[in-house]
Amino acid sequence: MRVVPGLLVIAAVCFNAGLAVVNGNITSLGPALVIAAEMALVLAAHAVALANYRPQMLPWYLLGAALLVVACWRSMALQQFDPKYFRDVLIIPTFVVLGMTFDRRSLNRVVVIVHAVVMITLVFEILATDAYSAVFKVKEYYINTRGYDVQSFWNKNSDLFVNAVRPDSRLFSFLDLHRVSSVFLEPVSLGSYCIVIIAFICARYEELSRTQVLFLVGGTLIAMLGSDSRLAAMSSVLIVAITVMGRRLLPRSVALVYLPVVLAVAFLYVTIGGIPAGSDDFPGRIAHTVHLLSRFSVDEFLGISSDPILLSESVDSGIGYLVLTQSIFGVALIWGAIVLASANRSSDQVRYVHAVCVYLSLTMIVSFAFLSIKTASLLWFVYGVLQLPQRPQAKPDLRSVTRSAAAHPLRRRAALVS
Repeated sequence: MRVVPGLLVIAAVCFNAGLAVVNGNITSLGPALVIAAEMALVLAAHAVALANYRPQMLPWYLLGAALLVVACWRSMALQQFDPKYFRDVLIIPTFVVLGMTFDRRSLNRVVVIVHAVVMITLVFEILATDAYSAVFKVKEYYINTRGYDVQSFWNKNSDLFVNAVRPDSRLFSFLDLHRVSSVFLEPVSLGSYCIVIIAFICARYEELSRTQVLFLVGGTLIAMLGSDSRLAAMSSVLIVAITVMGRRLLPRSVALVYLPVVLAVAFLYVTIGGIPAGSDDFPGRIAHTVHLLSRFSVDEFLGISSDPILLSESVDSGIGYLVLTQSIFGVALIWGAIVLASANRSSDQVRYVHAVCVYLSLTMIVSFAFLSIKTASLLWFVYGVLQLPQRPQAKPDLRSVTRSAAAHPLRRRAALVS
């Protein structure tokens, strides 16, 4: 049972890639099978957590219950229930409590295994793009299971994801390469994964060997360049800058202000700079969020809006999507739990909370990709593992060692020498 939580999070990261292989090379799949696979992972995670229940899990189950109440409130107001919106946020407490069943001493090993899988697939995609396309057939998988249309893809002749080739130039334009995706099948999630690994390194660098640090940092830089993620580059720089300040300069509660501050800066940037919404770049996405939130009425903030246009436009605004589907109260509950329900005993716990809140604050402005199980599972699993204290290593009983050494001449001599 000790390895089951780690295997579940590895499966959550990789299961979409496995289904894509089946869809492209064995038999066509539909949305129902993908939903069923994700539900199976969530149920398995809770089965493991409940079988190993501990009091630290209670706040997260209470959060899940509160979010269910929000979902029921929204359903009664709109006379319809969409389980997807509850599933989106259920991912958070699910993998936090799963992480609480795992041994902190094995956490580095799980992350390194996930990173190795991501890097192997990444190198395969870069060096043999045609073979990667033939194995995963990403475009076909998303058309069959996500309802995409062929016309949505910029490059109709490619089997890669819709935005694997941007209509404008790459951020890292010195690379003559499409935007790589690895096991995530699309580059946005690979960029999010890079941020998660940077957060992990910043939180756990004291517990990582030099080889592990080189492998994680080197692979992440390659993945960041390959995915051409502006968000990953900006978030990683800020996470490193903030976490190196240390625990004393950054109490845990300071993380509460990150999201409000980022939103305030975004509104000032768009208003003063006159940034127009509509362009598919970082400034355009920020402006889109500002203009979207500016159109919200009381119903939108209460999570009971029936406006389908606002909901469809919110896919490029994580905070807008969360408010529409969870209400402003649900967002406050989630944010408060992430910061205040976290442990505050060790520096890695505090650093990771700050890193996670920096990541969420920035990504909520431009995307709702942080809700994808492919990357959210690892993000919240690490969070959960770090909530529990490191088990102290048993110290040898000096009296028994002395007695044992005295009982045998050779042992007594060895004891004297040491």
